[in-house]
Formats: sequence, C-alpha cells, structure tokens
Amino acid sequence: MLIDHTMLNNRDLVLFIVFYTFCAGATNPSADGLRCEVRAHIDSGWLCGLRLPGEYDKEYASFRGIPYAQQPVGALRFKELQPVRPWPLHLDATREGPICPQHDELYARMVQPQVGMSESCIYANVHVPMEALPVVERVHDYDYHVHHLNNRTKKGVPILVFIHGGGFQSGSGDTDLQGPEYLVSKGIMVITFNYRINVFGFLSLNSPIIPGNAGLRDQVTLLRWVQRNARAFGGDPDDVTLAGQSAGSACAHLLSLSKVTKGLFKRVILMSGTAIPAFFTASPIYSTSAATEFLSILGINSTDPDVIHDQLINTPLEDIVNANSQFQYETGLVSFSPVVEGVYPGVERIIDDDPIRLIKQGRGKKYPLIVGFANAECEFFKKRLLYLRMIRRIEANPLLVLPVRIPFSTAPNVALELAQKVIHRYFHGKLNIDDYLEVCRDTFFSYPAFKVVEWRAEMDAAPAFLYKFSYESLFSAVKAGVNLNYHRTAHVEDLTYIFRENAILGDEKSFPPKNQDDLMKDWMTEFFVNFMRCDKPTCGFRGWLSVRANVLNYQAIDKPAVLENTIPTKYEHDMIEFFDKIEQIARNASLNVLLDPVTMPT
Repeated sequence: MLIDHTMLNNRDLVLFIVFYTFCAGATNPSADGLRCEVRAHIDSGWLCGLRLPGEYDKEYASFRGIPYAQQPVGALRFKELQPVRPWPLHLDATREGPICPQHDELYARMVQPQVGMSESCIYANVHVPMEALPVVERVHDYDYHVHHLNNRTKKGVPILVFIHGGGFQSGSGDTDLQGPEYLVSKGIMVITFNYRINVFGFLSLNSPIIPGNAGLRDQVTLLRWVQRNARAFGGDPDDVTLAGQSAGSACAHLLSLSKVTKGLFKRVILMSGTAIPAFFTASPIYSTSAATEFLSILGINSTDPDVIHDQLINTPLEDIVNANSQFQYETGLVSFSPVVEGVYPGVERIIDDDPIRLIKQGRGKKYPLIVGFANAECEFFKKRLLYLRMIRRIEANPLLVLPVRIPFSTAPNVALELAQKVIHRYFHGKLNIDDYLEVCRDTFFSYPAFKVVEWRAEMDAAPAFLYKFSYESLFSAVKAGVNLNYHRTAHVEDLTYIFRENAILGDEKSFPPKNQDDLMKDWMTEFFVNFMRCDKPTCGFRGWLSVRANVLNYQAIDKPAVLENTIPTKYEHDMIEFFDKIEQIARNASLNVLLDPVTMPT
C-alpha cells in the first residue's frame, strides 16, 4: 500500500498511524509457509530474506524489518529499549517494518513508506553481497545448518551502519531514500534502521525516568546488535563504519564523542551535519523549555517527572502526534533534539558534556573521519522556510539568525548584538529569504564542518578529510522529489550518489553507467568504499589529502573522476573569520548555565 503521508491532514495522519500500530504488531509474520530465497540465523532466531539484483550483474541478500529490540509501546514508550524476544521458526524479513510516528515536512515524494507508521518501528535492514552470506544447508524440514557462521578465520566484509536524517523529527532507514544497491555491489554490507524520533526520541524531563536521548540510545542498541549478529550475515563486526546524513550525521558524530560506544565502530563519515550544536542545541535549558511548551499543548501541567511520565504513556497516540505536529510548526526546522544529560542512578549517559568541549578535549579523535557539506545546502529547505514565514519570524526575533545554541548560552543583550552583526553581513538592506539561505548554509553546515576538521588537525589525531559537494546533477532526485528549482547543489544531493533514491528512480536501472550522474555515483561510492578499506578516500595514492589546520584544504567535488584538493575561497575564508569572532564574543559573554535545567533566557 503506497501512501504519501505528507498529503494527509493531521486527523487522517493519526488514524493512519493508529491503524498500523494495531496491524503491524511487534514483528513480521512467520515466513515458514513462504518460499525462502535466503536465510540467516541471528541471536533471536531464523530470518527469511530476499535475493535481489544489484549493479553490474551482482546480486545481494536483503533482510528487512528485523526487530533489533522489543517495540517501545505501552509502558515502554519512553524507556530504553529492552532485548527482543526470540521468535519460533522463521521470521519474514522480506519487507521493511513501519516507520516511526512522524509528520514529515521535508522529504515529500523522496520517501514512500511501504508499510505505514507505528510505534512498533524498531527495525533494522541488512543488505549484504550474496558471496559473503554464510551458506545455509537444509538438514530436515525445519532444521538448517549454517556453515562459516562461527569461523573467525573468515574475516567478513566491511560494514556501513547508516543513521538517517530528518531534523531529529522525521525519516527512516527504508530503501526508498537509502537504496543499498550502489554500495552492496562493491562488496560492502549496508545496515540501515529506524530509531525513535521527535517527542518519542528526544523528549527530556531532565530526570532519570526520561533523561532524554532515547533516539541516541536506540542507535547504541543497534550498534551493539550489530556486534552480536554481523557474522550471521557475513560481516566483520571489527570493521564497522558509522555514517549519517544531516541530523543522522550529528548523531553519528555525537556517538563518536560518547564513552558508551567504545569498540562499536572504527571510523566515521559525516554528511551535512556535525555534533557542533548549530541547527540544534544540546542545552538542558532548551530541553526544559521545549518539554514545558509541548506538555502545555497536551494539557499536562504537573512538574513531577514521574506523574508526567505516567500521563504521557496513558495519553492516546493521536493526542501526542497532534501536539508534536503543532510544536514542530512553532519551533521551525528542529523541535526536540539531543541533550547533555545529567547524572542519574542507573542511567547510562550518552552525552556527558557540551559537544564542543568534548571535541576540543579530543574525544573521538582516534576515529578516521570524513566530513562533507554542499555548496547550497539550504535550498533544500526553502519551501519549508517560506511556509514557516521565516523572514517574519526573524523580524520578530533577530536571534533566529544565530546558531541555535547561542541564545541559550549567552547574555541576552550580547546575543542580540551578535544577531545584528549577522544581519548586517548577510542581508543587503532588507531581510529576504535568499540571503537567509546563505546564513542557514554557513551557520548550520559550512562553518561547523570547517571547525570540526580544523580542531582535529590541531591535535594528535587520526586523519580527517573534508569535501564540498558542488556537482549539479543532470537529473536531480532531490529537485524532482521535493519539487524544487535552484542552481548549485543542495542538502541531501550528495546522499543520492551514495544511496539509490528508489522512490524517485523506480525500477529503471543504469548498468553500466550511461551519463555523468552515473559516473558521479561511481566516483562518490569509490571514495566511501576506499575509506572503509584503508581509512583514506583514495587508497594507494595522494589524491585526497587529510586536512591541515593552517590550510583547511578540502576536496572540491564538482565533476566525476577529477581530484581537486583546494583551499577555502576568499568568501569561505572571510566567513570562517567572521564566525570565529562571533563565537569568541559569545564565549566571553557565556552564561555558564549549560547544565542548569532552568527556564530559557529572554
């Protein structure tokens, strides 16, 4: 059943979610009555998957909709995920699970969920080259033997675990946007997954009962699941690369700064997003303010976290989804987000300090790193920004032109002065949406990308590689999917050259390459595969240099098969210098209240 949920009104959307919450159940139905094309055996039971065509006459095994934990329903709605219950016989892993409850205002036709939405959404999708899948031999009617499953001399293929984007409020790990065909055909295992988002994933009451970061905790649970089960699919659990795009990229970077993820991955790829709080803030001040506003929409007025929790788990899904949609509109591009957690008994802290402080202290410096951004990131958000009447909002509150964290950590009069500096630099006499797109790109994406690699290069760390994606597609799945028309290259465009955008491209195959877009796809995937194999985007030669702090060199990716290691343009140099000054003034006027869960400064 194909449903474009962006076309539903709130009431229809909620009824749609409730229907699938009822129908989807905790797992897919048993596959024992079906013809099983490929099998795998994981710690919770047997899986029955699909055998599918990839690129260049390659085939791959695809296992979809695998529950990697118990579903967070009922009393588990805001709890840390519990271990999945084993299932008897075979689980049907031939279709993706429901996506998590959300109101998508970003992707439009780029996403086409096949099973609908449900709170029962904690599913992983594993795609692996056929030749890597352990051989399964049938012994009796329902008795199978797996060869090589525990043979540790067989190393297994490298694994890419990818965290989807969506502003912490929408998205999924489905193959509509993250088709694995390009990478799996080059010998890589690809794992995508759903995690709780918006209020379900990032509400924080600054208390042990709802400490925040449930979505990040889900991601950690998935990474631990990969460690236990990778070999069952022919993957090497000691060779995991963690990657993400947009908010998923911020999550990947945050996890690389966390003490709890030690040993779960070896390298990191960040596409248009970092842990530097720019399009979000990790301040408990904001999380408290956000929770208070959201709860008031729901009509929950208690200040006791235990009482609030009990009321939330007894609130109908329809009411929570409606309140979340309203809050999402009021807050703009990002509503709920990751937060620095307090110290609570029995609670594992995912983020234990300000992410900027952690980066500068050298957390995560052992991981080889790729960081990327596009040259016109915020064109992707233009329709959304117009719908939000962003210019009117800035007129009413100039602080909106600043990185989101600054108003929550800086003296109000200084923050307003900094906002005026940004307005004076970017706007040419009058506030307008096109100039704001430049502010959005620089504050949310370009500047943070440059700073992450600069700080890394200033310490004794694993190499970091930076790219700017400027390739203009002959056919843009982003423009077609979101109905946009712009010049240069927007948010998500580089992703479509790593993963196949199946919702837009459909069944049409292009093997072998027939145009520049296909060549760019091969060029980009080669960088990623090389990085996974040798910790550098170009194995065996010096085509893409790691970043040097005093140079800030990066790879300019604007055409396939051309290596161009360059330095910041004059505009980028001046932009970095400008925001360095903004950040210095903000730090000097810091309120030093990051960890104080008090009300938002006015």
